[in-house]
Amino acid sequence: MIFFDKVDRSRQKSIWLDGVEYLIQTDFCYWIAFEKIINKSQSYDEFDFLYTGGQKLGMPKDKEAGLLELIKFYRNEQPLPRDLGDNLDVEVINWITDSEYIYAAFLSQYRIDLIKQELHWHDFLSLFRSLKGHTINDIMAYRSWMPPKEYKTAKAAQEADNKEYRLRKQRWEIEKKKTEPFVMK
Repeated sequence: MIFFDKVDRSRQKSIWLDGVEYLIQTDFCYWIAFEKIINKSQSYDEFDFLYTGGQKLGMPKDKEAGLLELIKFYRNEQPLPRDLGDNLDVEVINWITDSEYIYAAFLSQYRIDLIKQELHWHDFLSLFRSLKGHTINDIMAYRSWMPPKEYKTAKAAQEADNKEYRLRKQRWEIEKKKTEPFVMK
C-alpha cells in the first residue's frame, strides 16, 4: 500500500516483529520465488533469503512469526472491498507458467523490461492489477470463469450460449432477407 499522506513516501522495505525492524528483499523476483516455495516448504529456514541483514542481524528468532509477517507483505492486502467470488481455490495466475505473458504485458503497457529493471513487489502488484487488454487478462478470465448459477455445469452454460448465438444468427438472416430488395447493386 502507498501512503501518500506520509512525508516519507517510500515503499515498505521491512517487516516489524516485537518492535524490531527486519530489512527484507523487495524486488518482485524474490516474491515470485517466495510463492513458488511457500506451499512446498518444509522449514522456516527456507525463507531466510528474503532477509537482507544477514544471519546475525537481520532475521527474527521466531521464524514462524516472521513468516506470517512475510506473508502479509506478500499479499499486500488493500482495504478496498473486493468480491473474490465463490471459488477461491482456482489458481488464476501462476507467476512461473505465465511469466512470458506478464513480461510482454509490462513491456507493452508500461515499457518496463522486467528482466533488466528492479521493481518493488508492491509496485509490481499495483501495475499488474492495472493491466488491461493483454493476453494475460484473457488467461486469467478463462481460468476464473464459472458458469452462471442457473446452470449446473459449464457444458450446460456453453450449450445455452450456443443456442442464443444460433437464435441471433437466425434473426439476423431473416432481417437480412427483408432488407435485400432495398440494397442497391
